[in-house]
Amino acid sequence: MTVYKDAGHCISRVMSIEIHDGTAKPAWQNRYKATVDDELLTERINDGLSPEERTTQDAMTRSMLKRMLPSAQWHALAGKYSINEAEVQEAARYLTPRVVSPAHHLFKTKCVMAWMVPERRRGLPASFYLLHTWDADGTPDRTLRRWRSVTMRWLDDRVNEAHVVVEGLLEEHGLLLQSAA
Repeated sequence: MTVYKDAGHCISRVMSIEIHDGTAKPAWQNRYKATVDDELLTERINDGLSPEERTTQDAMTRSMLKRMLPSAQWHALAGKYSINEAEVQEAARYLTPRVVSPAHHLFKTKCVMAWMVPERRRGLPASFYLLHTWDADGTPDRTLRRWRSVTMRWLDDRVNEAHVVVEGLLEEHGLLLQSAA
């Protein structure tokens, strides 16, 4: 059984399940430990599962999380961490009308998308991230910044709540490293 280090490790694996291909990796990748010193471990990290079994476990864990997390939390995780564009778009469609914010619909739509797709190469166009383009009514900048803060805080809170719930579910099902030991 795959053992996850913590909720963040689990979420990153299940939200990127499409890229886990089951091919053998060079030995150094299995021993690499990302730390301040970027060191190689003396022994290989091994959970006893084949790549196919690991992918199957990730798929089962993903299914469990989707079934057991409240919809707003699942969609916030999918929108923030999924590598599947269709899933991100579905999450945006779900979350936009449910965001608790004083902003109007256009602002919420653009704010949710900007939160889900941070500025980066090959992301949304740079003009999309300009705050004044999120409003057609001439609302003052101070109000727009407040609306953005409230909207993004609500979204971040859903992600934080989901992390807590995922941690509990992993513990309950014996999928955390310390509970498996």
